[in-house]
Formats: sequence, structure tokens, C-alpha cells
Amino acid sequence: MNYSFAIWITLSSSLALLFLYTAIINLRRRHLPEIRLDEVIPLLTPVNMEALWQIAELAADAGERRRQVRLANEYLRRMSHNAALLQRIGYTQINSPNPLLAAQAQELIDAGVHVRLYAFIGLVVLFVRRITAPGSLASTTSELKSLVSTSLVPAYELLKSKAANLTSFRDTDLREALVQSL
Repeated sequence: MNYSFAIWITLSSSLALLFLYTAIINLRRRHLPEIRLDEVIPLLTPVNMEALWQIAELAADAGERRRQVRLANEYLRRMSHNAALLQRIGYTQINSPNPLLAAQAQELIDAGVHVRLYAFIGLVVLFVRRITAPGSLASTTSELKSLVSTSLVPAYELLKSKAANLTSFRDTDLREALVQSL
């Protein structure tokens, strides 16, 4: 009986913290200065998708697995950072008088939500595994591989595609620079 009560309290507290986190992020977003599309490129952090796939492969050596987990953590943070920046671009274009541009901005924002959600889940998995089972890197890498292959990589590729679509109204050099920066 007490065990189920503890689970409900934990879940309720976690949900309250998630709502608080969301509210804080929303407030911070409102106070951020607007970024133009050509200004965002130097702020993006590159993500090597090939290296991310290799990280998801299970290494035989425990030291190598720890290095893989650290790299995975870094790439998840980079993906979330890039998605947040692109969402800011989307928010600047969402009220455009051009309905096509506004629709593309909304699609970019939605794609960013998915990337940030999957990156957040990946970071939580890495954090929880590090805290609860530090010696169990094999299962951590396995869970990460599943998340990367089924959700995160497709969502990030969609984000890149939506960002490229939003730049279709501009010159191709900007479009290429943006896609290369991601």
C-alpha cells in the first residue's frame, strides 16, 4: 500500500516539475531577442549523424562505452540546442502575412518540439542509468540505440528538411549553409 502511494507521489511531483519547467522555458522564450535566419547559422552546433549511429552501436570495451555515453550526451544536447534555435526562427515567421511562410514556420516549430522531446528523453535515460545503474552501460547503449534509430534521427532529419523549406524563399547559399550547420 505504501509503495503505490510513493509511486503516485513521485509521478505527481514529476508531472508538476515538468509543467514548471515548461512554464519557465515559455517565459524565457518570450524575453529572448529575435534572431534572423542568416544570424542563426553561426549559433548552430554541428551534429555528425554518422557518429551518432556509431555511438548507438555497442562497444565491447567498458571504457569505450563510457566514452560513447558521454558523446551521446553531447550530441543530444546539440540537437536540442539546434532545435531550440530553429524554433525561435519559426516563432519570428509564424505571423507572416504570407500564409505559406507562416505554415512552414509552424511546421518548423512542430519538428523542433519532436527533436527536443526525443533528445530530452535520451538525456533522461542517460541520467537515470548513470544514477541507478552506473555499471549497466550495455543496457543504456541499447536503449539509446532504440531511441536514436526509431525516433530521434528521423525527427532531426525532418527538422533539417523543414528548416531548408523555410529558406526556400531565400537564396540557395543560405539554404546550403543552414543544412550544413545542422
